[in-house]
Amino acid sequence: MEAFPIVVLGGSDHERATLVGHLTSSGLQARGERVLNLAGGAPTVLVVIGEDAAHMIAQARELPVLAETSILAIVPAIPPTAVSEALVAGATDVARTPVSAALLATRCRNLARLSRRDAAGQQALLRINEVLTADGDDAAALVNVLDITADVLGFERASLVAHIEGSDHAFVIAANDADPRQQFTLAIAEYPEIGEAIRTLAPVLIDDVLHHPLTTRIGDALAGRNIRGLAVFPVQWRGRALGAILLRKATPGVQHIVPRGIDLAGLIASITAAHLRHGAVLESLRDQTHRISRARYEAERRLRGIDSLKEHFEAGADGVVVLDDAGRILFVNRAAERITGFARDGLINGELVDLVANEQRAEIANAVSRVLAGVNVDAFDLQLATTSGSPVWVSVSTSTVLAHTGAVILAFRDVTAERALEEELRATKEFLERLIDSTVDAIIASDLRGHVILFNQGAERLFGYRARDVIGKISVWQFYEEGGGKQIMRMLRSTSYGGVGRLEQTRREIRIASGEIVPVSMTASIVYEGDREVATVGILTDLRERIRMEQRLLDAQQKLQLSEKQALVAELAGAAAHELNQPLTSIMGYAQLIERQSKHGEAHLRAVGVILSEAERMAGIVKKIGKITKYETTEYVGDARILDLDRASPSPDGELDNAEGIPLPVSTDDSQTGEFQAVAAATTPTEIPHPSITELRDLASAEKGGKP
Repeated sequence: MEAFPIVVLGGSDHERATLVGHLTSSGLQARGERVLNLAGGAPTVLVVIGEDAAHMIAQARELPVLAETSILAIVPAIPPTAVSEALVAGATDVARTPVSAALLATRCRNLARLSRRDAAGQQALLRINEVLTADGDDAAALVNVLDITADVLGFERASLVAHIEGSDHAFVIAANDADPRQQFTLAIAEYPEIGEAIRTLAPVLIDDVLHHPLTTRIGDALAGRNIRGLAVFPVQWRGRALGAILLRKATPGVQHIVPRGIDLAGLIASITAAHLRHGAVLESLRDQTHRISRARYEAERRLRGIDSLKEHFEAGADGVVVLDDAGRILFVNRAAERITGFARDGLINGELVDLVANEQRAEIANAVSRVLAGVNVDAFDLQLATTSGSPVWVSVSTSTVLAHTGAVILAFRDVTAERALEEELRATKEFLERLIDSTVDAIIASDLRGHVILFNQGAERLFGYRARDVIGKISVWQFYEEGGGKQIMRMLRSTSYGGVGRLEQTRREIRIASGEIVPVSMTASIVYEGDREVATVGILTDLRERIRMEQRLLDAQQKLQLSEKQALVAELAGAAAHELNQPLTSIMGYAQLIERQSKHGEAHLRAVGVILSEAERMAGIVKKIGKITKYETTEYVGDARILDLDRASPSPDGELDNAEGIPLPVSTDDSQTGEFQAVAAATTPTEIPHPSITELRDLASAEKGGKP
């Protein structure tokens, strides 16, 4: 037996018993009461019979507990106005007597279901009101409301869509099938059912999206997302749409909610609108919509500005990119496409920073902000990615023409080859600078006004100045003696010193930081640009050390020459003493023989004595010659100089007579005759023939009368 508490009220006891019997036999729970008793609670269905049914129904409706209870009025066929009177009094349904048991049971079952659904609706409204009152427009609270709504109205999915009047977009602020904190933006044109509900402020019920005029165009897409039946109820406040409640289900059919479900959905929408109208969500959406509208207006204004300059941009050889205030690309001309290799469709709405290295992105942001402030930025270089994979270097210049519309114009030119050449030249320059600085010699360059423009480390060491204190501060003329700089320029422009513009190696004198005059070896040249003189460069070598070395070398050479002379003199003296000793010995020997063999007082003995005296003198000279150890000279006739034997041979008398140790005969004593004879016999003259000892003896015997 179905547990439907049905109460039969009015009429006679027999009539009530008959109706209760019909209901009980049909499996329904029913009871008859002459006077309504609500002590056990309100009935699910109230059946009122009798001629005064309309009066009893009116009294029942005045009771709050029976305000929403389903009432079946069973009235007599006469009078005909009984049906309308019962309905006016508040009857839910009316039947005329006699009523069959089957019809009565069917009517009661339908009313019981309706009452139960109405009760669920009432409970749903109470719960929704409690949730919104407690939590307002919090995302989780709104999702809870949607869960209750979908359950009570028989749908699977529910969404709350907010809309700001005048906007082309709507915002999903809550959905029971998505993250409650996530919001979606919808284009109204892509959701015709929402647009229709907002426009008409009336519910939109679609049994099947595949066949309804509003959704035919998008029906297949909806069906692919498992949506067939849907209902949209506008959320409005005082005639203005704040949004809509969108209900969806996977199967066709929405007629189960009419007509009382529509009223329930309307009440839920009204309660929701009352809590949303001044909530933070709509205020945020209003601000966002205002920003979107403002941004759309600015974007349209920018596009109008770009359109007015588009022909100019396209005609230029330089690449042109127009950016908005966020750095997004609004326009790209054909030259920019050619430089990067990217099609404009792939670049527009992208960000320019995506094409550059990370370290250069801040430079783009700075340029955008400054141009929007009305200040042009000096040209700067960017390295852009290309479709070929090889980046290109571009020189970027800016324009403030569209700054008032919130747009920035960047014009760029491919300078990859130039930058590669500059890098190569920079590397060469750095190498040459290192080479110049590592050179020992001083290298100085100056312009034609004498301003120093190059001063290497060698120049620092030579002059005693720091390069930073010289370049651009000291005139090159200060490094020379007075007039020295002008003389060098005359020599450079002359043909006599290596050709015009060149100065072959020459010796000059310079003044260093201490004031000292320093000799240098110098070469110089003039630097030309075309035929025009632009600078001079000189290479100077410090000669102080070289001069000191040359002087030491000269001194050493002189000493060597003197040593060689002394050695030569010593050798020559030894040779001369040796050679002179032999004939001198012979002379002295023959003179002694003559002296011995002559009679005393003979006239020739005087001559022999002179001979012996001069021979002995010669022997002393030969002795000195044999002892020469150094080269010493003395003045002689005129400007001539001769060897000074006394200074060249400082050895005292009594030493060996010559370098070979040969004793000279300085005495006529007979005791020395043997020694003389031995020396004479041991010595063999090569140039002058000398008599032998035997011949000398024979000669002496003959002079003394044959006596030995």
